Amino acid sequence: MDSSHSTRPASADTKTVDAVHMENAGVKDEAGLDDSNLPTYDDKKTRRILRKVDYRLIPMLTLLYVLAFLDRGNIGNAKVAGMNKDLGLTGTQYNIALTVFFFPYAFFEVPSNVVLKLLRPSIWISILMLSWGLVMTFQGLVKSYEQLVVTRVLLGVTESGFFPAATYLLTIWYCRFEIQTRIAVFFSAASLAGAFSGLLAFAIEKLNGKGGLEGWRWIFILEGIATVLVGFTLPWTLPDSPAMAGFLSQDEKEHLQRRLEQDAGTSSGQVQIDEKFQWKFLRSALTEWRLYFGVIAYWGNSVCLYGFTYSAPSIILQLGYSAANAQLLSK
Repeated sequence: MDSSHSTRPASADTKTVDAVHMENAGVKDEAGLDDSNLPTYDDKKTRRILRKVDYRLIPMLTLLYVLAFLDRGNIGNAKVAGMNKDLGLTGTQYNIALTVFFFPYAFFEVPSNVVLKLLRPSIWISILMLSWGLVMTFQGLVKSYEQLVVTRVLLGVTESGFFPAATYLLTIWYCRFEIQTRIAVFFSAASLAGAFSGLLAFAIEKLNGKGGLEGWRWIFILEGIATVLVGFTLPWTLPDSPAMAGFLSQDEKEHLQRRLEQDAGTSSGQVQIDEKFQWKFLRSALTEWRLYFGVIAYWGNSVCLYGFTYSAPSIILQLGYSAANAQLLSK
């Protein structure tokens, strides 16, 4: 009796569900989705399209972060190459020059992303790279402690928007459950930069005396010029969104956009990739308590990362190694 009682409601429920599906068959929501075109997340077509996006987007963003990390961290190599002696810096002055980078870097990240909402990501990131590349180039021409501090402050201002802009760009292309791996690969660029920054500084330092400039100045100048050159190419090489991707077919663009719309989780399934900035978005982010656990974790990571980056060349030099060997062993 119990089994027959439980069977009848199940049958009725099944008929009700079938009736609803028949009634809604072919009816699209505001995002243009119905039972016939709901995208899947793990089929061969999706994986093939995502591979195309990965090959085009991730290597470029990784290269940009390598350049950003080189430009903010090469002052440690410049010190070993004689910068402190030529500028007459004390230990305290050198530490201040290191520290002043981080205050504007932290402060201007949010305003930078407000501007990002007004421009294409490739345009804004290009502007940022051109700006900090020029600052880095002119840092190779400083004549005093005060000028060095000014360039470090400007470097913090101009680099501040890159990491949040790059992260935002990834959210335009990938669903929430796919983005962690891409950010991990992108973030590993800091280690990649550290792996050869000392070797690069060792090679550039051999230009000491060329053009009447010391070797440490050439470290700043050449790495700054490299950043400027790459920054010029971004409007053509960095894809902004699936809708604007020339390397995807129309069907592939629509497939990615439908996935993003469904992943948004709204009642209509829609997400406005080009949605205008509103202050409520900022308030929502700043009042999200989970965010601050990430801040603490990132702070702990940064203390270790930058402490080693800035100090390792000097520590190795003080162990009795030559300046050249200190550059080679520092990374």
